[in-house]
Amino acid sequence: MSPYFAKILLILTLGLIGYFLKLLFQSIQTDFEQGSSSTKPNPGNVRQHGDYWVWHNYILAGENLVANESVTLATHATYVDLQLLPTLLIRWKAPISLTIYANDDDLDKTIKGLAYINTCLHLSVLMRRFVSIHLVWHQDHMPLNFRRGSMGVTAEPLMCNKPPIYLNATQELTYWYRKKLQYPMNLMRNVARLNVLTYYVLSMDIQLLPTYDFPVKFLKFMLIHDVWRYADISQPYTTVFCLLTFPHVLEAPLAQNKFQLIMILRDFNIISPVYDNIDVQMKWLSTQTAGEELYIFSRSKKMDACVAYVSINELEPLYDEGNKMESIYEHGANLKGQVMIDLDYTFIILDGAFLIRRTFDSWQNLKPKDHISVSQTIFSRMWHIWHLFYSRVINLVPKDFAQVWYTRSRTSRYFLIFKFRMD
Repeated sequence: MSPYFAKILLILTLGLIGYFLKLLFQSIQTDFEQGSSSTKPNPGNVRQHGDYWVWHNYILAGENLVANESVTLATHATYVDLQLLPTLLIRWKAPISLTIYANDDDLDKTIKGLAYINTCLHLSVLMRRFVSIHLVWHQDHMPLNFRRGSMGVTAEPLMCNKPPIYLNATQELTYWYRKKLQYPMNLMRNVARLNVLTYYVLSMDIQLLPTYDFPVKFLKFMLIHDVWRYADISQPYTTVFCLLTFPHVLEAPLAQNKFQLIMILRDFNIISPVYDNIDVQMKWLSTQTAGEELYIFSRSKKMDACVAYVSINELEPLYDEGNKMESIYEHGANLKGQVMIDLDYTFIILDGAFLIRRTFDSWQNLKPKDHISVSQTIFSRMWHIWHLFYSRVINLVPKDFAQVWYTRSRTSRYFLIFKFRMD
């Protein structure tokens, strides 16, 4: 080869190498910029709500599951209740919208609790992926040491050698209890729910524990039963799916399925009723279920055995924030429950899925004289207002709502992937 051609070949080679290096540099720069923007902390937004301040999305989950791609669990807690979060997260493995009551120094304790779960329990991947946290505090008791939230918070090396701050802690140690503040349960419930991005939502207290891997089972249930879903449930916006609740004792293991639940209730002689009427529970336990699938156990226009449920609508009534402390177990004194019944909601009890009530609700540690209840007169007036409002809202629903809902669920990204795997 002549020197002339050798020089040309060398120049072309160097030119190609330079061109590819430029492309590589641009690709690295683009990935870095995208990575920087995606990892940039989301500050959320802060607003005042009556006597309280609310920080929405103080910590935002990393995985953006929306519409019918999953089921979001909406709940509320204090730093003391974080001891219940690890087991809940491992069993749920789907989005969790958690509102935390964090007055004064309780915010620091909350962050320490989250750091312990991330680092010492090695749950940082699940925490970053699924858990969004919102804060609520009283306007006169602002959190100390304000800082921007991040699920990347880690524990100091020596912290893992000590018990977590929430271990064996009770609500008597929280700031709100010591200062005799009210626990704004219904506000916190609504905050958790209003920040949900998925179409399906399970609103419940953190003391309850759902069936293992329930979101995947529920989505499969909805996909397989699309015939009755569209034909048999003509008004999905007034239908909810209830999970029966069963008691638990600390020495008993946590049931993974219905068969284990029956054995545990029998072997540990767990007979404390959650409801006044246990007939539905006994019949449910005596009904055989094949495999791990979900089925329809019963339909009713009553809410007696429906403590927590999956809502498949965007028109479900919120909780009455005027009544700061309201038990989901007392349907006769539950304004939301009464409104849903009066609006002719259908309550479908699922077979193959259930809730375990691990402990009593945090706010129930209050003494009876401290419990703030709504008078019958105010309750009746609020019922009339809510009933009138939501009945008018439901009347605004387009006639093709069921068809649109059906089509949207069948065309979502998750359902297409899920159906492909099943086929």
